[in-house]
Amino acid sequence: MERFQSFGQLLLRLVIGSSFAFAGIVKIGTANPKPPSFALTANFPIALFGIALPWIELICGLALLIGMQLSDPRLRTLAKILIGSIFIAAAIDKIANPDAFAKSINNFHLLPYAALNIPALILPWVELITGGMLIFSYKEKAASFLISGMLIVFIIAILTAIARGYNIDCGCFGESSPAAAAEVTKVGWAKVLEDTRWLIASLFIFLTSTAPGSSEE
Repeated sequence: MERFQSFGQLLLRLVIGSSFAFAGIVKIGTANPKPPSFALTANFPIALFGIALPWIELICGLALLIGMQLSDPRLRTLAKILIGSIFIAAAIDKIANPDAFAKSINNFHLLPYAALNIPALILPWVELITGGMLIFSYKEKAASFLISGMLIVFIIAILTAIARGYNIDCGCFGESSPAAAAEVTKVGWAKVLEDTRWLIASLFIFLTSTAPGSSEE
């Protein structure tokens, strides 16, 4: 039984690690070759997130592939940085441009037009706060639970759009966010796989939030 569990954990590490490492390599390889602008504008922190996210995914994947155990607190720290950074980067442009985000939501045709303003105004702040909670290791179980729930909703919305044949942007990072340059933005199976990877990382944080090394209060 113990040997079976060890094999299962090894297989899980190889599958998840390969997925994250491959995604990071692809994003780094297809990044805009133009040097990023480091002017201190409102987009400066988002640009940094956009540059860092593929590298964090690559590091997480390589850490699993070279033998880091799922119980290693360093892996949990990497997962928190990854998911926290993603949700902070996703929130900033949407907070600054709620009208554009409302239009992105409307493209899915899942909500009545009169109700679009509610998620357009509230959801980005939830993303920002929960992402910050993970980065600063505050109430990680609650934050990862909310993030996992949001990711499940996002995946369902994308699957619905695929089934309807929509060729639209997901609106995940906002229309003008520099972070979007490093991520999959079109609705499709690539986006489903990306969100699924992030959901796995978020659930990992949630399920290990009371394990040794967790800073959950």
